Amino acid sequence: MILNRAITITSLLGGALSLVLAVIFGAYIPALLSAFLFAFALFIWKYGYLLMPHFTKAANIVEVRGNYIIPASRDCVLKKSENGYYATRFLEIMLYESTVDKSEGEKRSLFESFEKALGSLKHTVKVSFLLSSIDVSKYADDIKTRRSEAETRKSKMNAQNPDGIRLDREIAMWNRLLERLTTGERPMEIVAYASTTASGATKDEAVARVKRQSQEIKTILSSTLSADIRDLSDLEMLRCLEWEYFVPEGREELLDEVF
Repeated sequence: MILNRAITITSLLGGALSLVLAVIFGAYIPALLSAFLFAFALFIWKYGYLLMPHFTKAANIVEVRGNYIIPASRDCVLKKSENGYYATRFLEIMLYESTVDKSEGEKRSLFESFEKALGSLKHTVKVSFLLSSIDVSKYADDIKTRRSEAETRKSKMNAQNPDGIRLDREIAMWNRLLERLTTGERPMEIVAYASTTASGATKDEAVARVKRQSQEIKTILSSTLSADIRDLSDLEMLRCLEWEYFVPEGREELLDEVF
């Protein structure tokens, strides 16, 4: 199976080789080829997850991962059973509301909306959250450095200097930011996704059923949670499948896989 990463690495190697040939022979054609390959590698690395499903579907390429089958459409995961097939789809949940800055009434309303969403679901749904705490110490150190620089500039000024008022405001701003970082609740990085499974006597029947289920789940969750829900495919979908067994070790690894 041709993966985005393999195409990206191949393009980078081809671009580097073309660039070396352009330098050695002073030819413009290898230089143009290297520029094209480097740009193509960047495009595949950034947007390959959108392009590859169309390519695999057109070429009818099927990927087999142990007991699981990734169809050419690369928008679900299939598994053979005694009575037919199981199909699973993954959905990304983009939440925009938090209870941190809400009143008790708003918090209660948000919890009620979540309970309403769960009560409205007609099919079995698995909702997963990946939580990673954000280390605020480096941000606090940066703010302290900026505050110290402002205080140093202020100490070197005359009392009548009009810029002193501006520096007082800047120092007060850094103090407020530092207080918010050190006294508030520790911020968290949250990645949320859902999965649902349907069965069928054939692959097509299982895929058709799970698509209908995922559409119903998207409608219910988006309306009750005020969240954006979208179907995952290709590498994003496979990443969620791998997270069922192994999650990112740290926040940096999580950001590297998601953002």
